[in-house]
Order: sequence, then structure tokens, then C-alpha cells
Amino acid sequence: MRNLAILIAFFLCSCTAKDQVGKPYRGWQKGEMDIHHIYTGHGEANFFIFPDATSMLIDAGDHDPAYEDFPYMNPSMPDKSRRPGEWIARYIARVNPHKDQVDYLMASHFHSDHTGSIHSNGKMTSGRNPDYKLVGLAEVGEWITFGTALDRGYPHYNYPTMINDVHTENYRAFLKHQMENKGLKQEEFKVGKLNQIALRHQPEAYANLFSIRNLAANGEIWQGEAEKTTRYYDLNPANTEGRQNENTKSIAIRIDFGPFSYYTGGDLTGAVKDADGNSVNIEAKTGEACGTVDVCKTNHHSYLDSMHEDFLEAIKAKHYIGCTWDLQHTQPKIFQRMLSKSDCLVFHQYLWPEQMAKHKGEEWTQKVIEQGHIVVKVYDQGQKYKVYILSAEDEQMIVKAIYGPYESAL
Repeated sequence: MRNLAILIAFFLCSCTAKDQVGKPYRGWQKGEMDIHHIYTGHGEANFFIFPDATSMLIDAGDHDPAYEDFPYMNPSMPDKSRRPGEWIARYIARVNPHKDQVDYLMASHFHSDHTGSIHSNGKMTSGRNPDYKLVGLAEVGEWITFGTALDRGYPHYNYPTMINDVHTENYRAFLKHQMENKGLKQEEFKVGKLNQIALRHQPEAYANLFSIRNLAANGEIWQGEAEKTTRYYDLNPANTEGRQNENTKSIAIRIDFGPFSYYTGGDLTGAVKDADGNSVNIEAKTGEACGTVDVCKTNHHSYLDSMHEDFLEAIKAKHYIGCTWDLQHTQPKIFQRMLSKSDCLVFHQYLWPEQMAKHKGEEWTQKVIEQGHIVVKVYDQGQKYKVYILSAEDEQMIVKAIYGPYESAL
């Protein structure tokens, strides 16, 4: 944590009666929205509690460093005594108003740092027809019961090309078991749809305050009007030839609560060709569809191929949140680009000490905040929000820093 950041956090905390640095996080209260960016060191996992207690998990990564041969994986937290899926499930049970009952499950796209790697040393199920390995989302499902599942592939898993890899097969076997034994329902994610992801418990109380817009999936992007979309993969046959970029197909959504707005889009990066063969930046087009937001979860872990100028110009966030599991996700060039677009802060789950020592004294290091679980709390009918850093080294949910309150922008 940078010195300036610490001073700001402690000053702001002195004005906050309900939450204190060094004390356990008080959790969600009715009428608030909590967005938890959960750190494990093995992938991405984000848990949402909406104002009426409707809940949603987006992703639960379990990336195996031994098989994938990444020498610079972030530290595992709290430790290696449990796999990431179990840590995530335990985290959810602590903060979720309905404990082990979660309304929505979403896989942003089919990469193992978002859904789970079968090469990890998780256990295999027995007698589930078919059996599958308990990794990532499948492992979370051993403790958490989900209501509705959404992903980019259902129902046919063949657009824009056939989805056929071992990690996705494992994930689909998990869904099959959940549908047959735990009442899970699957829905096709419909780009452009408003409130397909809807409040489930007290929607009438927030009918004019809360909404979720489906912005993108499979290279199909909302046009910003009614439910009109453009399917960019269909514009040129070359888009479905050769090796495919899974990241271009990530699901992206925009959440609005009163004047507050939030963007999340998995690993949404990359380009396809239009009818004339020109390159179309999928990230930039999605940013145009989304428009300005208060808080933006960074695309693709803030890696070098993400957070392009055009996207940042469209999104104009006041705060960016990076979910990270690898040294390569610490990119000063990308931090500087985000910070140059507005007077903002970047919250990043983990920064390598070696990297920070190398760049000591550079201006960007004063506005990049780490390390731990990052929670955005939105309250006063969306008028205000705060950003919390919680300890990831254990399960005590200790508040390490509080930033805000911030006024939400219309």
C-alpha cells in the first residue's frame, strides 16, 4: 500500500462510524449493493448482492500453475489448504444474506481462470453421469446452490463456432448434475436485453432504481437502442476461420442502481473483421454501448491487450478494479493509461513487491491501491459508494482500508 493511499484511507475512515480499519467488515444491509471482487491468487471471482438481497456469482477461477507453467503466479490466499472453489464458497456463505442459496451463476467466458482447470488437482465426483472434476465453478457448487445459470454458449454451445474443450465439458457436466439434482435452471444470455438478470426478492421496492443491461457476448454487441444488436462475427467469414480468441466472446453487463453505474466484462479484448475486412475492436465497441460508469472492473486483468484508449474514452470511470493472479497483470503502461483519462484510483488485488520496488517514485504508484478482496458498497439509493480493501490472508474479513464516500454520477 502506498503511503499517500494509507493517509487518505485513514482520514476517510475517521469520518465513518459503521466501518473501521482493523475491524471485521460489517457486511451487506438491506437497500445496499455490495460487489465483492474475491481474491484467491488462482483466477477471477466476483460476487454481487443487490439491494433486495438477490445475489449473483460471476466466475470462479482455478488456474493450475504447475500444469500451465506460469512461474509468476500470485500467492495463494488464504493458503493452499483448500482449493480456490472452496475458499470462494466459504466467502459467499459468510457475506450472502441467503447463505448457501445464490440466485444467479454466470460464466463470463470459457477460460480456466474463470471457470476452473481440469488439470488442477481437484477431486473427481463419483456416480454423477458424467463425473467431473471439482474445480472452479464446479467446486463452488458442492457448497452453494444456484437458481439460474447464464453463459455465452447455452443452449447449443456452437456459436460463433463449436465450443469443444475439456474445461468447458467439465463445467457443463457440473451444470447437468445441478439441473437434475438441485433445481438449477439454464437460460440463454440475450444480448441487448434489459433486466434478464432481475431482482428476485423485492423487485417492486427498486423498480425505478435498479437495472442490468446485457451489453455483449459472442462478439454480439448492443447498439444502445431498444434491444438492437450487431453480430460482429457474422460480418465476415474469416472471423470463424482458424484459431479463435475466446476473450472476444466474453459476456459484458452494465449495472445501474440510482445514479451509480458499474461495468464488468470478463476478459473482453481482441478484434474481428467487418464486411470490408477492417479490424473492429470488440472492447471499444462494448465501451461505446456501455457509456460512462462510476466503477469499471478492468477487462482481461488489466493485461497489455486491454483497456485501450477508445474503451477508456467511452467508459470514463472514476475507479477501476483489477482482478489478478499473475505477475503479467501488473502493467505500469496500462495503469498509466487508465490514470491519464481521469482523476481516478485503480484498485488492484495484488501487486508484486519486486515490481513496485522497480517503479518506486513513479507518479502512478500513488494511485494504484492493493492488496486483498476489493468490495464496492453502494448505498443511499445509489447516491453514494465506498471502496473497501479486506484482508485475504485469512477469513476474518478485516477492513484494511476504506475509500470514500464518493458521490455517484448520473
